[in-house]
Amino acid sequence: MATTPGTHTAELPGPRATPLLGVTGNYIRFIADQLHWLHELRRYGPLVALARGSTRHVFVFHPDFNMQVLSNPALFRSLELWRMGPEGSSLRRLWTGLLSINGEVHRQHRRMMMPAFHKKKVESYRDAMVACIGRMLSGWKPGEVRNIFREMRQVTLLIVTQVLFGLEDDRETLRMGLLMAEWLERYTSPAVHLLPYDKPGLPFRHLLRVSERGEAAIRDLIARKRAQGAHGDDVLSMLLHARDDEGGSMSDAELVGQTNILFVAGHETTTNSLTWTLFLLDQHPEVHAALVEELERELKGSPPTIEQLERLPLLDRVVKESLRLLPPVPTAFRTSTAPFEMGGHQFGAETHLYYSPYVTHRLPDLYPEPDRFLPERWLKAEPPVYGYIPFSNGPRRCIGATLALLEMKLMLSMLLPRFRLSLPPGARVDPLVRATMRPKGGLPMRLHAQDKRFERPEVRGRIRELVALP
Repeated sequence: MATTPGTHTAELPGPRATPLLGVTGNYIRFIADQLHWLHELRRYGPLVALARGSTRHVFVFHPDFNMQVLSNPALFRSLELWRMGPEGSSLRRLWTGLLSINGEVHRQHRRMMMPAFHKKKVESYRDAMVACIGRMLSGWKPGEVRNIFREMRQVTLLIVTQVLFGLEDDRETLRMGLLMAEWLERYTSPAVHLLPYDKPGLPFRHLLRVSERGEAAIRDLIARKRAQGAHGDDVLSMLLHARDDEGGSMSDAELVGQTNILFVAGHETTTNSLTWTLFLLDQHPEVHAALVEELERELKGSPPTIEQLERLPLLDRVVKESLRLLPPVPTAFRTSTAPFEMGGHQFGAETHLYYSPYVTHRLPDLYPEPDRFLPERWLKAEPPVYGYIPFSNGPRRCIGATLALLEMKLMLSMLLPRFRLSLPPGARVDPLVRATMRPKGGLPMRLHAQDKRFERPEVRGRIRELVALP
């Protein structure tokens, strides 16, 4: 357990405010380069002001503070700041899902959605996932160079759209998936949040138009599901039949928001996690070789069954360590609804608190040599519940965590025995944060038949600031 922070009565530490713009200037700089600012802010301690002398934006870098924020959803509400767009707009409806709603509505909706994400139900999606992954791999040829980020995005789009929406036509699935991926890309653009005005030429106006197309596509799908009786095994069919404690169902507007948020969260984070895991394996040939040996020994060339996944301990450790070192969401935040005390400091209502899986996962008290990729650490590591939070934690823990982990393990266990992926020597890898963290420009890698020639190509770029590479 990390050392518990002491009580402080002095001014909350933090960097100086930007001249002229003040706290707003610091916030703009943080949005523009989150990873740099996280490294800067963590130097001030476990509880840090974005700008010294202001407690409007506060960063928490300790498991105890994570627990205080994440275990009390009544006091620390979720992402309502991000529910932008005019009242009644498609943009606002598309963002009104589990990530942004609070209170009793959140509790009721989460309870209605939980059966679709129960462990046994998630395991029933295994065959659909294996089929999607198999179709992707069948199109790969040794010698090709493919953008692995793009490939992982395409296959996770196919999987999440089939599982969530029950779409089986790959062309329709990809059209739907790419439309919503465009929505997320525009939504997470810093320019949209810094200039949220519906004016000609501004990115915000383009976001509003894409939102209208996205909502229309989801509503069309809902109408078709209803016309067919919603008899499918997909999540949307289950939501159409779901009832709350009083027997009520979700409105179409609520279904639009929940479906969209499940979709964007369900493919974007898994895409990034898979991409970073394949990068880390390429940079650590000893782990890469050992994992391929484990997969070949247990699976003998076949996709894993659910039971076999339980007999792949190194695969489990590799996934855990990848999510620790390069979590898909480096930072998230909550907003306080009332005054509160934390770490000996008093804070008012409407304080924005930022918790960081990225920083928490690099606390040396919890994880010795925190910048190194060491799957073997999980043979002994026992971090506190709020010290390992790739899927957040508490009452609002990611509802799709089990689905994401299954998807990652199936992908890796089918891909790695068949292909060896390698970066071109001297490739530049720069992490980019747009709500989630991904490699800027993607991750081009060369495909080889699995020849066991594991090597460590030298890489350049900011990734070397995040991960201790040889």
